[in-house]
Amino acid sequence: MTVRIKKLSILQTGKVLGLIFCFYSAVIIPVFLVELIGKPQFDFPLLLMIISYPVMGFMGGIIFAFLYNLVSRYIGGFELTMEITQEQNLIK
Repeated sequence: MTVRIKKLSILQTGKVLGLIFCFYSAVIIPVFLVELIGKPQFDFPLLLMIISYPVMGFMGGIIFAFLYNLVSRYIGGFELTMEITQEQNLIK
């Protein structure tokens, strides 16, 4: 069965990507903190990165969903091929 995604929720896409980028920054931050060991000065770009990654992910998600919705009107959306198995046949 082929399913086509016609529209993405703009705000929901932004929230999801913002959260993904938040987790991404949480993984990358310790790497930068290890680099800062022994340095006497405060590293402002590290603080900026902690704040800006989730915000940029949110804004990027909003822009992506908006552009996707514009383009999918004319050429169609993503096509997914799905298979419904016996256990998943809950739709009546």
